Amino acid sequence: MHIFWWVLVSLVNVLLLIDFYQTIHLTDVSTAIVSVSNVLVAVLVRNELILHLLYRLAVWISVKIIRGKYYFNSGVHHIGGVHASCAIWGLLWLIINEWQQLGNPSDLLSTSVSSDPISIALSSILLTLLVIIVLTAIPPLRHKFHDTFEISHRYLGWSCLGILVLHQIRFQFTIALNQAYPLETLLTNPVLLMLVLMIFSVALPWMSVECISNFRMDCPSEGVLVITIPGKADVGTFTRISLDGIEWHSFSVAGTSFNQQTSESEIHLIIGATGDWTQNLIRQVKKGNLPKQLWVRRVKPPGFMFSINAYSRVVVIATGAGIAPVLPHVRKNGDKLCIIWVGNNHKQTYGEEIWSLLNSHSRCNIFDTGVHGRPNVEQLAIQAVRDFRAQAVFCVSNKAVTEKVIKTCLGKGIPAYGATWDS
Repeated sequence: MHIFWWVLVSLVNVLLLIDFYQTIHLTDVSTAIVSVSNVLVAVLVRNELILHLLYRLAVWISVKIIRGKYYFNSGVHHIGGVHASCAIWGLLWLIINEWQQLGNPSDLLSTSVSSDPISIALSSILLTLLVIIVLTAIPPLRHKFHDTFEISHRYLGWSCLGILVLHQIRFQFTIALNQAYPLETLLTNPVLLMLVLMIFSVALPWMSVECISNFRMDCPSEGVLVITIPGKADVGTFTRISLDGIEWHSFSVAGTSFNQQTSESEIHLIIGATGDWTQNLIRQVKKGNLPKQLWVRRVKPPGFMFSINAYSRVVVIATGAGIAPVLPHVRKNGDKLCIIWVGNNHKQTYGEEIWSLLNSHSRCNIFDTGVHGRPNVEQLAIQAVRDFRAQAVFCVSNKAVTEKVIKTCLGKGIPAYGATWDS
């Protein structure tokens, strides 16, 4: 589905390019509209409220149909394909626009020449920053230098938006002043309207950020941390937290409860020591060095586990702390789940409450790797689907295990979902 989105977006843009080329309508105005349109779509599909709407729409449609459930839900899950392809095409259209401004007379697409040095300078800076963002987002570089990718994507992205706004406001104002009704022209200008929508979409998630001090952190075992924060969340969603408001990390909601003492709803996150940030945080908490404050985004977007709601019988594969996003579904939709939980010394590692919840589930197979060794998770998934007559498989594990399970299930014609690590 990621490739499908790339093909679809590319097809639309290529058809626009061919149409403009054949009808000689490629002007500074047309390239600006198409370029900004691509960037707008790239921004909107990353908006957390838009994601809520898309996931709920996919599930709503899936409940009403028999065939095609996988494509609707997987299409939303791989919406990163729209984000990446639209961003690339926005860059390509900007290159065309830059070529026009430089006024290459040999370019058949150039029907408008601009010699304005300020416009050329702004376009060149914008182009340079976008190229840097694209290069750091190439998967091998993104995975190896993830912090660099996150920083460049956020701060250079904001810089690009600021430059784009300045550039287009200046450009569109110049056009409007030459019209009979300049104010009406500005208020109905599609580029300016798209820029306003883009600014609102980018700013909205950060408007929901709050700094809290009334949170709890506990370590039930050596490599597991449970964080409790005030708030509400739907089943199948995740939340983003930060210790400094700069570096953010996403974690699935493991459960919700109501605190009688504070009369507040609470969200519980179960975090495993899987990376440098989580390992360091767990070490500090075990030493008693709890952070004084925690930054939290109030908007909780859905993750791929939200698509469980589209099926009536599913198999869930979880390894270690990957059981966290499964727990809300166990409490709410336990009858539709067949669970395979692979880990080491589950009761001691994750605590009595989680152990009791899973151990009492009639279709939860718990594999202790310390006793029985590592099982063939892919074969366990296939067998569980046959025994339970499940409609889909959901895997919450590390990248290697997830890819094996997804590949094996899809090879057998079984719809399968897992994290994409598409930051």
